[in-house]
Amino acid sequence: MTRSLLTATLAMLLAACGQSPTVPDADGRAVDALVDAQFDAFLANDPEAMTVLGIDNPDSRIAAGRLTDASLVRRAELRDTLAANLAALDDIDDDAFAPQQRRTLEMARWFYRSQADLLGFDWSPAWLPLGTNLYAVDQLSSIPMSLPGFFESAQPVTGAAQARNYVARLHAVATKLDQVRDNLDLQARHGVVPPRTALEGAALQIRDLVRVGVDGSPFVQAFARKLDGAQGIDAALREELLRDARSAIEDATLPAYARLLARIEAAIATQDADNGVWALPDGDDYYAAALRWNTGVGLDAAQLHALGHDEVSRIRGEMAAIMRDRVPLTDAEAPPAEDSVAAATEAVAASVPDEDREALRASVQARLDAIEDALPGYFGALPTQPLDVQLAPPDAAGNAAVYYIPPGGDVRPGTLVLDVAQVRALPEGGLPTLVYHNGLPGHHLQVGLAQAQVALPRLRRSLAPTAFTEGWAMYAERLAVEMGVYDDDPQGDLGRLRAELVHAARLVVDTGLHSERWTLAQAQTYLREVAGMSEAQARSEAQRQLVRPGRACAHTVGLHTLLALRGHARQSLKKRFDLRAFHGVLLENGALPLDVVSRAVDAWIDASKIEDDGRAG
Repeated sequence: MTRSLLTATLAMLLAACGQSPTVPDADGRAVDALVDAQFDAFLANDPEAMTVLGIDNPDSRIAAGRLTDASLVRRAELRDTLAANLAALDDIDDDAFAPQQRRTLEMARWFYRSQADLLGFDWSPAWLPLGTNLYAVDQLSSIPMSLPGFFESAQPVTGAAQARNYVARLHAVATKLDQVRDNLDLQARHGVVPPRTALEGAALQIRDLVRVGVDGSPFVQAFARKLDGAQGIDAALREELLRDARSAIEDATLPAYARLLARIEAAIATQDADNGVWALPDGDDYYAAALRWNTGVGLDAAQLHALGHDEVSRIRGEMAAIMRDRVPLTDAEAPPAEDSVAAATEAVAASVPDEDREALRASVQARLDAIEDALPGYFGALPTQPLDVQLAPPDAAGNAAVYYIPPGGDVRPGTLVLDVAQVRALPEGGLPTLVYHNGLPGHHLQVGLAQAQVALPRLRRSLAPTAFTEGWAMYAERLAVEMGVYDDDPQGDLGRLRAELVHAARLVVDTGLHSERWTLAQAQTYLREVAGMSEAQARSEAQRQLVRPGRACAHTVGLHTLLALRGHARQSLKKRFDLRAFHGVLLENGALPLDVVSRAVDAWIDASKIEDDGRAG
């Protein structure tokens, strides 16, 4: 859409509501309709996002057998659309609308502006950088690495039609991987080549994927599992569909991965560096844009680096206190005084007891059931979507011990997935906080309540600013402490603090690598010494932060901001402070950028004071 068309659309919507652009619109229908139209236009060109969100409409059904365009042509279209949408919204007078619509406008502008900033560089790739995928290829979450997970977790197969869409998308993988290769070449022409470790990690994974061939392909294995649970597919049709999938893998998917692998290997031959984004053309500007997108609080890299160090010191002090007061060491175990904090970090770094798969699932379900019973005392509304606890298939490759798959409309419930092998490798006491972070009262509660706000535009129900969503999940970890779940479990509390420490250390490392010009070796040493990571863990973590600039800053900044807002509200309202109402302000507005959340909390404080004054009068 062009700017003139979008502005005209708003004018028509306002006219249809009997409003003028400068008259307050009490129900906000015009603004909501415009933002919905803009977001729906984005989704119509993003079939994968429609699948993830569980959208069922004519556009999603038409696109159900396609993958999202990542061509260089689409890159130019994205830039134009972002600019046009932002220009249309900037023309609107916020004061003409109610507070809820002002929040919608603020969020939409933040979304379009921050994404446009990240796409504005000559070497930016041809997709919205929602996950801050800077490089066309990396070892972590770039398109080639994430496609198997998309087919495993998001692509539904409940019947024959969806099964055929699965096969169609397998054919489409070839086109998408060739588009990735074009983006890799575009970036190289501008002097932007992924770090060597990222290229080597990607090449290793692709070699494994090609080596296992058709029958060992994760795409085929996931399809076979999905067909087992599909309706109306008999043995003959199942075999036909699997044969079609194998053919697609052999003729299209694997050859495309092989072509991309050859291009990556050529890049490895000329790339020796493992530098942060500071070394790229306009790298400092890109990192500043990445921080704006990932934190939304206006702190620069130096301020965030200092915040990370402060948080590390605080958390290590709390861990030492627990080790001293709640899990005292015996004389034989007592460390030298100067090493007490390091010993506290290492003391939780032991494997959890071995459990059979179903016993693990049942224990996590029981933990969720117990905390769910206590939630009404802390929240005025709870999600209606169920939360299933499932075990990852033994042969499924994952990179997290516990992860969350959001509900997809009526297609699927929320799902907490446990990777048994990785759960067994967690530090002692490390599992509970992951359950609360990803399940209840963490991601599932937040996402479920956001999706339930059907009166809000889809953008506010669907978009997930990382600093808010991850900040909330870490706030939920802290809330679990306040709910008493660790009263008799000091090791669990240490596990929670260790997870918090890891996030704070990641903030230091992210800003260190990309702004302070740390080397990978410096980052790895810091993670070993401060967070108690093993050599292998520190190496993996440092390489992760190297390719996702700004992302690791979101968690600690989000937690720090939400706790500060709660303290501000409690101080302002004193005895009138209502924790359930405060949580309602945070969660029943959808996921918002942190600065918009701050204004919403201030508005709630002011309204609460006026309401109380009115009752007193």
